[in-house]
Amino acid sequence: MGETTDGGLLEIFQQDFGPVGSASFEAARQNFIVSSAGYAVASLLLQPKDRHNGNLLFDNFGRLVHIDFGFILETSPGGNMRFESAHFKLSHEMTQLLDPSGVMKSDTWTQFLSLCVKGYLAARRHMEGIITTVALMLDSGLPCFSRGDPIGNLRKRFHPEMTEREAANFMTHVCKDAYNKWTTAGYDLIQYLQQGIEK
Repeated sequence: MGETTDGGLLEIFQQDFGPVGSASFEAARQNFIVSSAGYAVASLLLQPKDRHNGNLLFDNFGRLVHIDFGFILETSPGGNMRFESAHFKLSHEMTQLLDPSGVMKSDTWTQFLSLCVKGYLAARRHMEGIITTVALMLDSGLPCFSRGDPIGNLRKRFHPEMTEREAANFMTHVCKDAYNKWTTAGYDLIQYLQQGIEK
């Protein structure tokens, strides 16, 4: 992300898919919204870290694709400084596509939020299966299982004690908290200064 043009994500999408409002641009934006919502829910639950722009890709249809899951669950870069405090990355340039209004009031932001809530509620219905699948890796020797309580903390992120309404409100708060979070911008700046990864 950011290596094909000096502009931001909105400019990249216009370069690749045509002008805002065109059928190809809006189809790509729709793919970005849907894939970003799925990513948001998965990121809340599995906590992948090191989410700089070098680990975020886009396919030819505008879908967000993540690579490099070296830091997940209980681990993060820099000796677990936990600098990436948002549950998922939602940088300014990402919000330009998700929320053209810039104030969390656009139809596309509402759609993204709705998909995140629906995805989180659906994941909660499959909590035991997801936890069991992750727990199969406990003896793998992977660093993400060597500290803390990865399975207990995963269970907590599902918030089984909450009603559906409370869980929906929680996910809405998670999304609003991630919106242009200063630690996300700060982490991107650090990656740019240390490794030359475009912001």
